[in-house]
Amino acid sequence: MAQFYIFGVLLILSGLHCSWGFHEETHYPCAFIDTANITESYGLDGPFVHNWTVIPRHFVAVYDFVIKNGIRIPANRHLRACVCKTKPCVRICCLWGEIYDLGRRQCLVPAARVSSLPSHSHMEVELGNGSLRLVKLQPRFSIHVETPCEHMKAVTKGSEYVHWTLHENGTISHRGHIFSKHYCFTPLLHGNSTWEWQPLACAPKKLYFVLGVREWTYAICLLIAILSMFIVLMVYLMCSEMRNSFYGVAIKAYTICMILGYALLAYLTLHNPANLSNAACRILPSLALMNLVLSFYILSFIAFKLYLSFYGVVFTKLMFWLIFTPIVLVAVGWSFFVGFSYYGSRLIFGGDTCWFDPRNWSIMIYLYAPVFVACAISGFFYVLSQIYIRDQPDIETEKSFESIEKNRFRSFWKYVGYTAVVWVVCICSFAFNYYWENRSHLNYAVSFCMAFHGFAALYALIGKNQQIQNFLRRIDNGEDTCENSVPLSSFG
Repeated sequence: MAQFYIFGVLLILSGLHCSWGFHEETHYPCAFIDTANITESYGLDGPFVHNWTVIPRHFVAVYDFVIKNGIRIPANRHLRACVCKTKPCVRICCLWGEIYDLGRRQCLVPAARVSSLPSHSHMEVELGNGSLRLVKLQPRFSIHVETPCEHMKAVTKGSEYVHWTLHENGTISHRGHIFSKHYCFTPLLHGNSTWEWQPLACAPKKLYFVLGVREWTYAICLLIAILSMFIVLMVYLMCSEMRNSFYGVAIKAYTICMILGYALLAYLTLHNPANLSNAACRILPSLALMNLVLSFYILSFIAFKLYLSFYGVVFTKLMFWLIFTPIVLVAVGWSFFVGFSYYGSRLIFGGDTCWFDPRNWSIMIYLYAPVFVACAISGFFYVLSQIYIRDQPDIETEKSFESIEKNRFRSFWKYVGYTAVVWVVCICSFAFNYYWENRSHLNYAVSFCMAFHGFAALYALIGKNQQIQNFLRRIDNGEDTCENSVPLSSFG
């Protein structure tokens, strides 16, 4: 009966994903972590010999991939043998004379002032009879000197290192808890002068979904921003003086992009990626990216048009769409490209976050970099506009076309300034979280900045816009709102 139980467990495990992101194919005799490259080793008529250890042929297979940092990467076909099945394995991080620096994440020679390192050839091992003995590793174990991952962490309890025991069969345990195979030993200082062998674990690959106070705060603040943007959209739709103008159409397009982008971010924040299909986990963030990037390029488009307005340039509908359509196509193409791109041999979207992975720099490259380019374009036209305004004499007629454009210019750039502040906070939050490898309280600042972004749109795009204010006063006085409507033939 026990044999059937063990067989059933093995059958189930063979169909599951390995915790390091790849399938354990049935024709491979063991997990990749238990193998070594024996291409340069020699084989007899029967078994292979590797490091003076005889390896049966049924423990040898041809591999066309390697595993790096938990990611399966295609490689040239080569022979690998299950060396840890023939002799228990012990993995040591660094060469003799070096330790693994947890801060710099690399092997370094320790400072001269510390005491001598423990020998790499001997280690305290618990034997089968339960006794502890300092034994020579080479006769009993297959020794591998390498770090299985780029990011290694020590296991601590409070501020103290956990004391792990190496067993004769190669396993490492502490009070019944078995250490992962993806480890390596390194000497670490215990106190001021005592060295202790400590197994370092790979930083967990999976970023677990958490729906806590931070996430709900972020989603609620996004909802506030969405409602604010919706009010701006409705006002610009109702205002006859803005409805068919270039500025009004562009602002409406911008608010629609922000509403969709923030709504998708809120949805992704509140939903566990495990409950979304692979397609949804790639399509939804791609659409969010498209709307966010497009919104910034619409702002650049508005900045360009405001600059031309000072020279009396009026866009026709054809000119508007000839310029606006390529911007939309670029944003769509960019989001499509990102949705099918890899970062570090892993798809950018469709992982365990359904958004950019906060443990790498992908968000800086694929979101913040295009946003920075759009802001640079906007800033360029802002400087040109300021130079023009500075060189022109003041016009006292408040109802002139140029005065209207100056008012739009000021209200628009107030909003752009607030938007820049919000996104600078987002970038700083990402940088701090990446550096500390943990979410900080700065995430709350990002949440509140999202709500502030919505209020900024109400204040700058409605409260500081002269035409919108005149429209609202006429509504308040019950006057006809269509007396100053703009012709549909052009975008002023």
